[in-house]
Amino acid sequence: MITGSQIRGARGLLDWSADLLAEKAGLSVDTVRNIEKGRVQGHSSSIDKIIQTFAAYDIEFLPDEGIKKRSESVSTLEGFENFKFFIDQVYDAATKESARDGTKPICVCNVDNNIFRKHLKDYYFVHLDRMKKLEGVQIRIIAPKLDANQPPDVHYLKYKFLNEMKSTVAPFYVFGDNFALIDFSAPNPPKILLVKSPALADSFRDQFEIMWGNAADKPQKVK
Repeated sequence: MITGSQIRGARGLLDWSADLLAEKAGLSVDTVRNIEKGRVQGHSSSIDKIIQTFAAYDIEFLPDEGIKKRSESVSTLEGFENFKFFIDQVYDAATKESARDGTKPICVCNVDNNIFRKHLKDYYFVHLDRMKKLEGVQIRIIAPKLDANQPPDVHYLKYKFLNEMKSTVAPFYVFGDNFALIDFSAPNPPKILLVKSPALADSFRDQFEIMWGNAADKPQKVK
């Protein structure tokens, strides 16, 4: 069983408030605070939600009240709720200075916005609205063709085009220290292989840069 001091320490590693932990774990703020302060034992389901929430952000609880932040991890996400979690992580990366100053730009390759919107459902618009409020962030996208249904006034998206890419390049995201492959044809779509690895993320950014340099500013006519 984890302790209140471990939860507070884990929040400190992520610079989270009790309110933010409660929001991400789907618990009330009072529940989080009472568990932290030892006022209540804490229902096992509540503790499990806290542990799982921190695990998603690479926080591991150790014996003797220890905690640590993993530098690398691999996880598989499936279905709608996990897709929401994934897009929340992309948003978190977009709020960081490294996404604005070019240190760790967000790069997207071969993701069809229509399919993306279909599987994200109404949460697509929640994400769209919060992204529009961010200043100085640019997400670069390489696509095989122009997205006719791209919402207007989306200042943070920059497109380039490669016609031949559609059937040969698996959809992927690079954000922060993360690299993700996305499969929208899986039995419980989407299926996301999420890898946290600074070195791998940098490597795929380099690959993206090469593709970006070879891509066209406007959709190419199919011969």
